[in-house]
Amino acid sequence: MTMSDIAETPQILEPAPGLFVRQAVDNITWADMGDYILVVDALEQADLEDEVVGVIERTVGDDPVRCLINTHTHYDHVALNEAFRQRYDTEIINKATSEIPDEGRWFTGPRRRAVMTPMVGCHTDEDCVVWFPEDRVLLVGDIFGWGIIPLVGRLNRDSLRLLEDTYARLIELDARTVVPGHGPLCTTLELRRWVDYLHGLIGTIQAACRAGQSDERILAETAPPDDMHHWWRFLKWKHADTVQKVLRSVRRGVL
Repeated sequence: MTMSDIAETPQILEPAPGLFVRQAVDNITWADMGDYILVVDALEQADLEDEVVGVIERTVGDDPVRCLINTHTHYDHVALNEAFRQRYDTEIINKATSEIPDEGRWFTGPRRRAVMTPMVGCHTDEDCVVWFPEDRVLLVGDIFGWGIIPLVGRLNRDSLRLLEDTYARLIELDARTVVPGHGPLCTTLELRRWVDYLHGLIGTIQAACRAGQSDERILAETAPPDDMHHWWRFLKWKHADTVQKVLRSVRRGVL
């Protein structure tokens, strides 16, 4: 089964005892905190409510879903917010509606703890990550996208610096499991590889532009690295999209 097949077919994974991910195109995570359940992100299809609630109850029991964190509030992360609120009187927590201190908001229970920390600007101005320190599981929302530049805004020197600083913070956590907002789970190794890939790509395209190569030639000849061919949707469109964004920024003189 390829990485694409894995992502397109929903699977229930357990990266740590009592901590589960429904891995698919859109990911949702839930954790048994000991006397309540914490959910992170809420998909884009409201009609998955019964399926999701059912699998949560089968895997972690019928403790209340006390808290639901959205890593950000794009439509594909919030569809089940209201369903959880109506079923369990769940507190919905995201940076758009809640005050999240820069040092993070902690969630604790008899079994485990987690911290929700703002890391804004890599994808949206609401970006937050969720870290389970004892489990070494890190949920990064759409900050990592399997080869794409996550910025909603343009790539330039300032936004590149923000990406670099944010990834340094994520890598320093040394997570055993990284849960992106979409697609297959990964590890800190993939976070490091993406930073190296982006830096290498920028250097390659800058050199090609200085050499007077045309955009058409650069787009055609900037090949994806062999060791990233298996990344989810990377060859299908993500590498090409990243090359175009970097080339556009280099041509504009902002990189």
